[in-house]
Formats: sequence, structure tokens, C-alpha cells
Amino acid sequence: MSKPLRFFQPATYNSGQPYAPARGRHAPRLQLENRLAPCHAVIDLPQDQPTPDQFMRAIEREMKIRCYRRKTVKTYKNSLRAVLGWFGGCPHQITREDVRVYLEMLVDGGASSSWIGINLSAIRTGFDKMCGQGITLGLESPRRPKRLPVVLSGQEIIRLLQAAPSLRDKLLLGIMYATAMRVSEVCQLRNRDIDFDRRRIRVWQGKGRTDRQVLLPESLEGILREICDGGSGDDFLFPGERRGRYLSPRTARRAMQRALQMAGIRKRASCHSLRHSSATHMVENGTNIRYIQTLLGHVRLETTRLYTHVAGLSERQVRSPLDVLSGDRGSRSLVQPVGRMRLQLAKTADPRSASVELTIFTDTRQVTLGGITVREARPGWVTLDLPPWERWEESLRPLSRQEHERLESPDFYTLLQRHATTRYLAWRDP
Repeated sequence: MSKPLRFFQPATYNSGQPYAPARGRHAPRLQLENRLAPCHAVIDLPQDQPTPDQFMRAIEREMKIRCYRRKTVKTYKNSLRAVLGWFGGCPHQITREDVRVYLEMLVDGGASSSWIGINLSAIRTGFDKMCGQGITLGLESPRRPKRLPVVLSGQEIIRLLQAAPSLRDKLLLGIMYATAMRVSEVCQLRNRDIDFDRRRIRVWQGKGRTDRQVLLPESLEGILREICDGGSGDDFLFPGERRGRYLSPRTARRAMQRALQMAGIRKRASCHSLRHSSATHMVENGTNIRYIQTLLGHVRLETTRLYTHVAGLSERQVRSPLDVLSGDRGSRSLVQPVGRMRLQLAKTADPRSASVELTIFTDTRQVTLGGITVREARPGWVTLDLPPWERWEESLRPLSRQEHERLESPDFYTLLQRHATTRYLAWRDP
């Protein structure tokens, strides 16, 4: 049986040297540091008794010293001001029961679980982490509902990009879908962030203050080269209205909603839905889930596995039991045509565009619609610009209700886009 280890003993080896200090798992451990100790507090609330303004100034300074993001500082300040205004007293008088009553009031007022969690995090950061109070001990973050993301299909993505009215909006939405970047990350892209040699786009200090790289889509490489060659490396890819500022994410969200409305997509989609759609389509195409996690910048793999729940299954894997009973082997369109249409193209001042005159022939009448322009923004990228619907209102008045619904449907817009693109390419290169 081996002898027990003895540390720091005066005994010596045969050479007369003392034992060396213990290392590894046998080394003596330091005493655990209590982060809630009063000596670590920014303000000693029971003794200093600061006013709400003094408390807010101290917490704001400490958050700046700890390099909290500006948006986080603003959100936490608003939450702390709200709870102090509700309490009506000095910060050192708030107890754990007061916090529970305040959160209960938010729940009864209809606040979401996300908003309650933000308020709890602000109180925990200001009072517990920075002042050592411990008034949120025992309070857990509220349970959030698990919802599946809104995913657009491939055809809806094509309709969305075609319906975007300007080239900037097409490029903005196209990059968000092709790279699965967040809307704030796309708006802050600079020309120097695009590496054409390695076919990468560098994302600097994304969510969580981490850098990552995404793939440069081949379909957008040509137009991105034109933009980057025409400006300096410090220029934003999507500049804002003010000089030296990037495009506001709020403006990008408005562009997304406008494109959704023009494309006739009624899903409750947003800019983040393009990120969800890109990840879901990669899962359906058989991309390794680990690669998708790296491209999205997720820390936990469980976050990326969410897209496996919304990924579609092939017809060979699963079929609807109704299709099996009815023997339906394919989808049938429920939209019936209401007539025939004819397209006539004419030259314009711009050599890369043409005006289109659309003539619709029904059983009893003939309607001619003008003001349509087909434009080739870059080689292979053909867009269709439609005039406001009010311009056609007088011409469409004789049509029936069924014919009106057909012309206002997204299927008609897709059909018109396809035929106009085909006619334009054949008309341009006879």
C-alpha cells in the first residue's frame, strides 16, 4: 500500500534538497471570491443611499467601462428608469418582493416573455452584478414560447427579388438570402469586406462581437465588383442618406415589406425570414449542419438544429395520406386562365431597357395596358417595372370580378415576368 502524499514537509531527498511544492490537482486551492461582496459593488446601496439619478449615472458609467453595446446600455437604462419610477423610492430600499410585484404587474399588463426577460436582466445587472444586492436571487428567466420560423419557398424568393423596385433593394435582399447574414450585418458592409480572390465576405463584429466569414454568391459577384471598383474600401456597400453613414436597418425592413407586398406574398415574413429561408434551404439541399452553424455564426448547435424541423421532406420520404387515397401524382393549379395576352416591345432611350405594351384578350373585350418597362440591370439579371395600379384602373374597369382577381394574383405577375424576360432576351439578341 502506497504512503499518503505529504505536502510542504521539511523532509529531504537523499541529496539534501527539500520537496517541491505540490502541482496539478494536488496543489492548494485559493479561496473562492464572492462577487456579491460589498467591496466589489459600484455603489454600496445600504450605506451610500444614492438618489435615482446618482444610481443611474453610476450604472451607466460601469456599463460603459465594461464595454456593453450601446443598444444594450440604452435598453437597460430604460428598464431601470421604469422600475425606479414605478417604485417611487430610493434604489437602496428595493427588495426582492418589490421586484416580484413589478414583474407580476408586467405580466398582468400583457407584456411578452421576451420583454419580461429583458427587464429582469436589467435589474439583475444593475442591482446584483454591479451593486451586490442579490434582489433577483431565485428569479429565473421566463419561459419563452417555441415558435417555428417563417420560411419562404424558392419560388417566393424569386418573386420577392423580382418584385423589389430598385437595384439597391434587389441587391440588399439578395445578399441577405444568399449569405444568411443578419440585416444589421448587411447594412454595415464595406467595400473592403468583400474578398473576390477567396470568394468570401467578412463579417466584422457580428452578434456576440464575433468575426466570421460567409460565402460570396457567384450570381452577385459581377454587380458587387462594379460597386467596389467605383468606390474606396472605406465606403459602405449600402450608404445612408447622411454622408459617412450606412443604410438604416429600419429602411431595409421597409424595403422588405414593400417587396413582399408587390410580390403578393402574404406570409408574415421579415428580413430575418431570409436568413431562416437560406438556412432551411441549405438543410434541404443536404449541407452539413456544422457548416451551416459556422456560416450563421451560432454558438450552440441546438440553435442551428431548429431548421431541421422546418426543412421539407422529399416526396419519396413521405406523402400525404390524402394523396395516396386519391392517387394524385402531382399538384394541380387552382387558378384558371381568363384569356390570352400579347406583349409588344419597343426601344427606349436606355439601350439596356425596353417598353412593354400588354394586350389582354378575353371572350368579349380587349384591354391594353402600358407603362411597363423591362430592364437588364446586369447581364442575365432582367427586372420588370410596373406602373402604379391607379394608372390601369380606368382600362380595367370593363373587366369582370374574376378577371380582376386573376390580374391581381401573384401567379399572373410571375407569368408576365417570365414571358417578358423571354421576349426581351430574344428581342435584344435577334
